[in-house]
Amino acid sequence: MNFKFLLAATLRFLGAKELSKTEDGKLQLSADQESKILGKFGQVFLEKFKVDLAAFAENATPETQMELDDAVLQLAQRDAEFAAFKSANQTKIDALTEQVKKLSGETVEDDATKLDKTEGGTGMASFKPDMSLVHNIVLQDYLAGRSAQYSGSDTVDVAQLTTEFGKYVTGERMNILKKLTAPTDSIQYMTTIISDKTEVRAAVAEITSVVQQFTPKWTPSAKAKFKPLTIKNRKHKINVPITPADIMDKYLGYMYSEDLTPSAMPIVKYIIEELILPKAEEDREMKMFATGKFVEHTATADGEAGTEPQDSLDGYVTILEDLKTANNTDVTWLLNGVALTRENILEKIDAAVDAVKPLYKKKTMFVHADPDIVTMYGRAYRDKYPTTKNADGNQIKIDFSNFTFAPLAGMQGTGVFFITPKENFVHLLSKDPSQGKLRIEGINYDVKVFGEWWESVGFWLADAIFAYLPPVEIPPVEGV
Repeated sequence: MNFKFLLAATLRFLGAKELSKTEDGKLQLSADQESKILGKFGQVFLEKFKVDLAAFAENATPETQMELDDAVLQLAQRDAEFAAFKSANQTKIDALTEQVKKLSGETVEDDATKLDKTEGGTGMASFKPDMSLVHNIVLQDYLAGRSAQYSGSDTVDVAQLTTEFGKYVTGERMNILKKLTAPTDSIQYMTTIISDKTEVRAAVAEITSVVQQFTPKWTPSAKAKFKPLTIKNRKHKINVPITPADIMDKYLGYMYSEDLTPSAMPIVKYIIEELILPKAEEDREMKMFATGKFVEHTATADGEAGTEPQDSLDGYVTILEDLKTANNTDVTWLLNGVALTRENILEKIDAAVDAVKPLYKKKTMFVHADPDIVTMYGRAYRDKYPTTKNADGNQIKIDFSNFTFAPLAGMQGTGVFFITPKENFVHLLSKDPSQGKLRIEGINYDVKVFGEWWESVGFWLADAIFAYLPPVEIPPVEGV
């Protein structure tokens, strides 16, 4: 857009015929005009507008004001033409709008059923912060350099903050819940299954064969070998108290370093997306999915200390340990009684690969492992073949196999590794994510964040697991 038309439109918005001028005659915005533009269009627009205005003023001529007056008249004329067009064609516009909604699958609502989506609980509207609230005004002024200091306890109205939280959670609820259960480092190697059952088992297991000699009768193939494991779906929650006054310094530092404004990153969004969700992802990956051990807890009163993340479910390493303790013979246990060292690891990994059943040996699979094992293997390989370079970092392929190491941070220190097809390594989620709960309560100077969802991990078939667990009496990894 030609800047003079943008300037003309801005003047019309401000209700002014012309801008004020500096002592040397340059065009400028008054403090009141800056405030109005900031409130309507935001900090980014204001700063860009001021830069363009300075460049425009630098090249201004005696005819500039006449050109602006002409631009204002042109805009007014275009507005009048559009208003006339819209009035003459409103019926057609309404019909086409309704048709577009129908074709796009959107529900068409009449005036009697239209609701404010941010208040109605559907989560369909995009959240927009209310910049008239006290904390947003003070934050914006502070970041714009118009306030000497920001004190969370003095300038946060918890009731207003709670209301804004409610609107944000309602408008962004599905996005937040999706991020809460988003793939982590280990989940990328799993197959996600959707179910609302509290326990799930594989419906189809290994099939011995499908091809047979022809006969003109129905002769079903040999029976499938059903050896499914049970995966228990577990419910988790978030109960996080936030005192806004305690996080203001961190919030303001984040806003400054990212060059953001409260309208672009309101504090309610910051608390959810920058404080809670990253920590939830860390808890899931590092404390739950690998080494978690489910412990039944029963709270008897509000305010009791919360449980540890690792108590929420049985992780995949814990499941392997339980299968080993139960002497499950369907699992192929690798290198029984062997402690891995830098001196023997190359030979032992080769032996483990050789022990994989022929049916699976031809598959491209990952060796999910304690990162220390991968490091030890890589260093031992370097010792034996010093001129061979590993160009793929930790993605170390095992020679003469279809298997590649995949170190998982959650397995750190366990000394465990296992091989299984991706379709057998399961991430279980609720069938209806919208049933997940997310809400906010405010009390005194605190805001309480509540969240609930279902999630678990496990394996479909013991037959498709090839696992190594270090001897209990020997440290998991030696000589890294």
